[in-house]
Amino acid sequence: MKFEPSLHKLSSGLTVILDPMDLETINFKVHFNTGSRDEKPNEYGLTHFCEHMLCKGTPRFPDKKSIDDYFDYYSGARNALTGVSKLEFYGRILAENTDKLIDYIGDQLQNSLFDPQKLEIERDVVKDELRRALDSPIRQFGDFISKNLFDYATFSSRNLGTEETLQSFNRKQAMDFIYGRMSAKNCIICASGKIENKDALLKYIEKTFAFLPTFDVPENKEINYTPGVFHNSKPDNKNVRLNILFTDKCGNRFEDRYENRCVAKFETYIARELNKIIRHENGLAYGFGMVAYGNEDFDINGFATETASKNIEKCVALIAHNAFRIYNENKIAADDLDRFNRKNKLKQADFLESSSSRCDKLIQFYRDYDRLYNFSEDIKLSESATVDDVIKYSRGYFDGPVSIITQGEDFDADLGAVWAENFK
Repeated sequence: MKFEPSLHKLSSGLTVILDPMDLETINFKVHFNTGSRDEKPNEYGLTHFCEHMLCKGTPRFPDKKSIDDYFDYYSGARNALTGVSKLEFYGRILAENTDKLIDYIGDQLQNSLFDPQKLEIERDVVKDELRRALDSPIRQFGDFISKNLFDYATFSSRNLGTEETLQSFNRKQAMDFIYGRMSAKNCIICASGKIENKDALLKYIEKTFAFLPTFDVPENKEINYTPGVFHNSKPDNKNVRLNILFTDKCGNRFEDRYENRCVAKFETYIARELNKIIRHENGLAYGFGMVAYGNEDFDINGFATETASKNIEKCVALIAHNAFRIYNENKIAADDLDRFNRKNKLKQADFLESSSSRCDKLIQFYRDYDRLYNFSEDIKLSESATVDDVIKYSRGYFDGPVSIITQGEDFDADLGAVWAENFK
């Protein structure tokens, strides 16, 4: 599968990426660089709430039936999502009907009614979504980490808001807020799939989204990190979720990519070795892997697993002792790197064959680095990592304070002390 995307900057400031693929469909996404982290406390959940309202009807498509009939007729699907730093509207359709999908998304962004009656309905729908999220153990753990380590600056229920903020939103507030966050200058549009005439498609996109105003939209990238040892008590849980986290030393600039690839190889290696010990030799956990939190400018990375509360102290002790040993022995070999590179080939094929994955990567890479993603260059960069450089750039991985976050049944062990006593 070829990978030959092209980058286009329109006079309005709109960024368009066209990515031809040998398919019969097209994946089309409109991405705005804004999200829940850009909200003030009295606005928590407002971006997501507006996402719902932007999908609830226009004069042309006044209700769900009219929208569903339209996409059933033209063989397509559409959706939207809100994240900490993104607001996206997207869909997939037979390539012969690409203009129909573009028309629909353009219409919903420009002409949504924000009907007061539907606003009340969606208020209750989002409240239900919030309740379901708060009942999820995975969500509870993410929220707990966000609250204690980042003062809610990362993934948290802030994305969905609170009962109080959701109840306070009104039509004018919602419309003023969202139309103050959507500009051609913070918008990236990507089309991945069957594109027979790039020039014609580009002109159609430019015409359809000409309504987007051109103004600067500030982004809140501030993140405060408070390391520590925190436990989220869930007495009814049978297992304890465990994250052991360390501050990333690499940085997130374009120039830091090779160093980051080298550290990623080290993380793959140490996770594999610790998995042997924790799971296969001691039977303390079903799975063991790596995890990361943060944003474009700051990361913390580390180990993730879960185990019974009676085993939590032993588990942390084994991780600490063996992480120290593996880090200092530096037994990673060229054969290990070769294995990792070969194993990644299936992931690379998955990426090349997925219009959705390509669309997402192209948008995120441009957002991160202000340039077009080059797949071949990226693979060569990753596969060029040497054993010496993996060791060199992973030095300092465990420097600085450690954070240990748990959720589940209570236990008596002081995990911070356990780590300190065994990381040697």
